[in-house]
Amino acid sequence: MFAVGGAIARRAHALDHRFGADGRGWVVWVCFALLVLIARLDSGDTIENVFSVYRDAGLRWLHGQDLYPAQFRFNYFPPSAVFFAAWSWVPFGLEGALWRLANIAVFAWGVWRISSCGAGPIAPTRFFIATVVTVVLSASAARYGQLTLAMAGLMMAALADVEEGGALWRAAIYVALAVALKPLAIVLALLLVAIYPRLWWRMAVALAAFFLLPFLFQHTDYVLRQYADVPGMLQIRSHQRYQWQHLFGLLEKLGWVATNAEQTIMTGAAAVFVLFLCWRARQRAPAIGAALTMYGLATSYILLFGAATERNTYAMLAPVIGLGAAMAWHSRDRYLLALTSGIAWIMLLSHTLQRAYPHTMLAMAKPFACLILFAWLASMAIHGPTEASKRSPAP
Repeated sequence: MFAVGGAIARRAHALDHRFGADGRGWVVWVCFALLVLIARLDSGDTIENVFSVYRDAGLRWLHGQDLYPAQFRFNYFPPSAVFFAAWSWVPFGLEGALWRLANIAVFAWGVWRISSCGAGPIAPTRFFIATVVTVVLSASAARYGQLTLAMAGLMMAALADVEEGGALWRAAIYVALAVALKPLAIVLALLLVAIYPRLWWRMAVALAAFFLLPFLFQHTDYVLRQYADVPGMLQIRSHQRYQWQHLFGLLEKLGWVATNAEQTIMTGAAAVFVLFLCWRARQRAPAIGAALTMYGLATSYILLFGAATERNTYAMLAPVIGLGAAMAWHSRDRYLLALTSGIAWIMLLSHTLQRAYPHTMLAMAKPFACLILFAWLASMAIHGPTEASKRSPAP
């Protein structure tokens, strides 16, 4: 009992120390969240406000209406509609502002959790530098209130848990919640199950719990009808032909339009390659940390091969760039600092380039920047020195 009490006390002291050292970073997050809150408190119910879709889905759920009619742009699973139905008791403007606060809070928490992972001592300003870069690169997604940020925060927290302490149940719950909120997180769920075999049944239980949750709040036949409509919704979304910011959009700008079969082959081959890279990173323990490497690789795959990647979806990459810049600053690595700075500038200028050069490769600046970052992460995973003896044992 004394040993357990001592372990708890040490853990609490470590958390106290981390919160104290990262205080400046948290101040930046609080200021950023308040600015977003003030700016969006009176936002109207318009098509430009993505929260309108979330709120409408919640209201449709409460009234027993279909979630996936052709004219409605709700591209998520039914549990997310249940989640937003719980917010519908407050006025639209306040509801949207509160959601943005929660969205940013989960994202910031995920950045804080994964910033503690990595080889060697953790510099006290790592979280602060990563926060500044992340806030700048994710500001647009935060203003719009997109679920991308909450999903990314849960993904980072899950990876930090399995890498640092082997908290498999907690990681499974985080990933299952991310999938329930947004389908894109299924990539990380499959990746973790493949790399950590002991996680699969915990993940299955957590996913089942979240996907059975809607049956507690609506009639069974209604819920089953919504789940039956999910495959059709996903198929329609995957065949929409907009200016999506993914790899195939970039290839189209370069003059090659991939067929559906070619896209399927490339996507499958890339999935196998990413799985190999994540396994390699788990064995090699690169200097930036296996958790951050795996998060960056999984996120790059989601962004480059996702059926409907938008510019704001690239906010998921902001923590990777921010933490890479922080580590480069502390280690005086000019090459890495130049690389992360260049990627950040490309992403910041992407909207301007897309407006100025809509029919050229410059309109796809973010996929190009993501490819550069992916190449760096792949190099780290393949060529990083083996440090298995310095790492905690695999769960």
